[in-house]
Amino acid sequence: MKVLVVGGSGFVGRALVSRLLEAGHEVEAWDRTLGDETPGLQCQAVDLLAQEDLPRPEGRPWDGAFHLAAYSVPGMEWTQDLVMANLRMTARVFDHLAKVAPGCRTIFASSAFVYAPGCNPIKETDPIGSAHPYALSKQLGEVWALSHRAALKVFIVRSFNQVGPGMPSGLLVPELLERIRRGETPIQMRGRDDIRDFLDWRDAMDAYLRLLTVDAPSGSIWNLCSGRPTRVSELVRALLLACGVDRPVLFADPGVESLVGDPSRLKVDTGWSPSRSLKDSAEAIAAAR
Repeated sequence: MKVLVVGGSGFVGRALVSRLLEAGHEVEAWDRTLGDETPGLQCQAVDLLAQEDLPRPEGRPWDGAFHLAAYSVPGMEWTQDLVMANLRMTARVFDHLAKVAPGCRTIFASSAFVYAPGCNPIKETDPIGSAHPYALSKQLGEVWALSHRAALKVFIVRSFNQVGPGMPSGLLVPELLERIRRGETPIQMRGRDDIRDFLDWRDAMDAYLRLLTVDAPSGSIWNLCSGRPTRVSELVRALLLACGVDRPVLFADPGVESLVGDPSRLKVDTGWSPSRSLKDSAEAIAAAR
């Protein structure tokens, strides 16, 4: 297949481009900076917030597209401008694809943060309920993407916490690795010891590839998650163990919030199932330090 990856240099984008190439697809990657081209990969420097027209496909139209580009660190200082920037990027991509590649299977990377926290595993039919600006930007993006479900084959993927090497600064894993590097003891975490759903990035890539061929109606929505409730402290201790470090860990906020997904729909529709453990993820992250 001929596949476009918008946001190809981010944590998920790099992994997805690599996985698509391994699977034999012809890949084009867009990002604000021009990446290195490898066999089967075409890179283009594209600023989705600029005024210039977006590139058209060379030769035949794209068969599939992944829209990953966004401001995507929930803990950053969010403003109205950032929320609207995420929406504008999504709108430009989907409007463009509807014109130049009608029928393209277009996957929008949304977020589990659109859901309200709850005690039970969250299904796709559960209500939207987050008040976080990042979640709002993703919710608005979903609405815009779905407005093109007649012109494009639109799929929405609500990703829970994907973990692996190369995560951007501002997230829990790179923050912890930096504290380990500095020799901090005890390790003082800024947030809470929440219950979260952590998914190995390799399992996530396997799921994305299956969505390129899944037989499902346009407008379908899936949770991308492990379904395993895991305390943040469990991830922290798995990373410490993988790094060969034993230090006490403290959390600044004693509160606990739960946000765990139910992957049943994705499993049934695609035959996918996560196969890597938290230990597998931690060891891969430690090995790549």
